[in-house]
Amino acid sequence: MKLVQSPLKLSDFYILQSKYSFVEPINNKSEDQSIFEDYNLDFDFSFKNQDDGEVFLFTKISINEIEKPLSGYTMFVEAITIFEFKDKEKLSEKEIFDLLYISGLSISINNLRNYISNMTMYFPFGKYQLPAIDLNALHISKKEKLEAKKKVKNKKK
Repeated sequence: MKLVQSPLKLSDFYILQSKYSFVEPINNKSEDQSIFEDYNLDFDFSFKNQDDGEVFLFTKISINEIEKPLSGYTMFVEAITIFEFKDKEKLSEKEIFDLLYISGLSISINNLRNYISNMTMYFPFGKYQLPAIDLNALHISKKEKLEAKKKVKNKKK
């Protein structure tokens, strides 16, 4: 089967900030990677259009960064993924939106997943694999967050 290239082009991916700490098991009790399933994950993203036509997608994820973290790791990673469009003038606003919010976000999450996996492979509990993310639920949550922010802003006026 012949692959058709997307008009969305990945230009680059950079880590802007990365933080890690090891959380020792309580009472030196040995634990395995199953503890990872209980980690609190918080993810956010935002897009910024550039004057030159590029689109910056900022993503950040915190893993087990809570007041009383579970054993293993706490991590925070912030990244930027830079995209461009091939023949953007031929695309509708909906096509551009879908490419960024579906393909672009998936690409960014996979880059974060690879970074976190590679970074943690040398850590005491072994490699942490970011779980699969429900993009639809992520989009709904982001929309609700933006609408709530808009309501607060309108009340202040």
